[in-house]
Amino acid sequence: MSASNTIKWRLTWKVWLPIVLFMIPLILEKEIFGTYFSPYVYGLFVFVIGIIYYFRLKLWQAFVVMAMMTITICAYFLAARPEKIEEMILLLGLDPGPIFVPWLKTYLTMPIWFVMLIINSIIFYSLGPTLMKALDLEKAAIRLFKLAAREVTDETNGFTDRPYYAGKHSYTRDRVIGFASFLEEKKICRAEFPGAGIRFIFSMGISPLNNKYKDTLSYVAFDDDGSLNVFISERDYKQYKKQYTFSQLCELMGKTFLRFAEYYNSNNENRIITELKSV
Repeated sequence: MSASNTIKWRLTWKVWLPIVLFMIPLILEKEIFGTYFSPYVYGLFVFVIGIIYYFRLKLWQAFVVMAMMTITICAYFLAARPEKIEEMILLLGLDPGPIFVPWLKTYLTMPIWFVMLIINSIIFYSLGPTLMKALDLEKAAIRLFKLAAREVTDETNGFTDRPYYAGKHSYTRDRVIGFASFLEEKKICRAEFPGAGIRFIFSMGISPLNNKYKDTLSYVAFDDDGSLNVFISERDYKQYKKQYTFSQLCELMGKTFLRFAEYYNSNNENRIITELKSV
């Protein structure tokens, strides 16, 4: 079974998008038409992405980072080219009024924009790492679910909101802690230590970084008594294009983590990364 098309399409943010969707259209528009509409279109796009990721990840950092980026981008062109912006508004058939340009020159000058840029930089460097980590965890979760699904042979709906017993593991708590540290370092999942075991949390929706919802997200639990339990949330289960047999899906997710643990135990950690990148 091919794992490449098992998950429903979802909007994903990639680091190269700001360059492709901002700089190139801006340069082309400026050279061909002499206008600057693309920064505002791009700003609106970024703002909408921020809203989407806020509701998907349930992280306020996503909205704040994207909103401040939008404000900073749009404010620059308003401050640097007030007369040109007025001309563009007139091209749209709108009348900005006689006080539009004087108001911008008084209250939105380049020094004021520079202060906004500094504030945006502080916000990005303080909140940005959380957002970037959340996006990496989301991408890794998608790969984990694709890996688990590629060996599923049955397609019958059998979702249950109870953890599924997926067998036994033979690793000591100290060894599992080391394994957890590796997976967290590589931003594959989030590890939690609820008491008698270690839980590996992952999700294609709400971010594991949100402590309020983490108990409702998918996880694989390595208990101290050797038990291996798997829970797949209904939200994640519904991201599959097909209704895979739930028990088999949980079993294969447990085997995926057992296989990764064996790679780690035999000092072949790179095989984990390679296998994740294969889907």
